[in-house]
Amino acid sequence: MAGELIAGLGLFKTMFDMARGLKDINDATIRNAAVIELQEHILAAQSAQATLVERVGSLEQTVASFEKWDAEKQKYELREISPNSFAYALKDAHGGEPAHLICANCYEKRTKVILQRVDLGHIACPVCGTRLQLRSPEATRQDRAITGWRGAP
Repeated sequence: MAGELIAGLGLFKTMFDMARGLKDINDATIRNAAVIELQEHILAAQSAQATLVERVGSLEQTVASFEKWDAEKQKYELREISPNSFAYALKDAHGGEPAHLICANCYEKRTKVILQRVDLGHIACPVCGTRLQLRSPEATRQDRAITGWRGAP
């Protein structure tokens, strides 16, 4: 982008020099050719400016997206939900939103995906397929023994 800016400034200097030189040209044919060349430089400069304005707009949108994600991610903290199973959980300070966990893999890609329960002891990400155990296998077996539940592990 800096190179485009420098090139644009160079075009303006060329146009200024050409305009200054027009006053010294007495031959109408040569002067008309110089005017046409000056107009071509003006059009090129306008095109370069339009490209730069478009690029700045795109960069502003990118910055806004990063700022929005930075604000959103401040609402979460990484927690170990069971041994070697990690997810981002909503911090207590953000009342009003129901408690939930978001996928750590998707979080690193700047995407908020709420993990969904798939059975008694597991949750999964509907986007990337990450599957996490909510509790230790021992605790799950104890619960099943106490309740007599014999469903899928």
